[in-house]
Amino acid sequence: MSKLFVGNLSYQLTEEEFKNTFEPYGSIKNLRLLTNKGFGFVEYETPEEAQKAIENLNGKELKGRPMRVELAKPREEGFRSNNNRFRNRGFSSSRGSSSKTSSNRNFRRNFSKSE
Repeated sequence: MSKLFVGNLSYQLTEEEFKNTFEPYGSIKNLRLLTNKGFGFVEYETPEEAQKAIENLNGKELKGRPMRVELAKPREEGFRSNNNRFRNRGFSSSRGSSSKTSSNRNFRRNFSKSE
């Protein structure tokens, strides 16, 4: 099986139109259209069918937009995890920094002892 990523799709595209566009190039095993995102996936039985679709449809206009058709890349593990969203950008996922809190406690403790 070979899965294709199809990008730059019109938000008005229907699943039926999407299917009809890719059917002539082979036996479709699975089809998924995310109209609210402007992309979709088409899975063919064989790599040859997928390659034929890429050669014939990449750059071709569908509903006024040139499609981007390419082999789908495997998803990275943990890509959609919310826990990693901020960590990868250098932000802490916790609300407060424990080092700041502990240093404030130590300051108060030391300050009150010196009086």
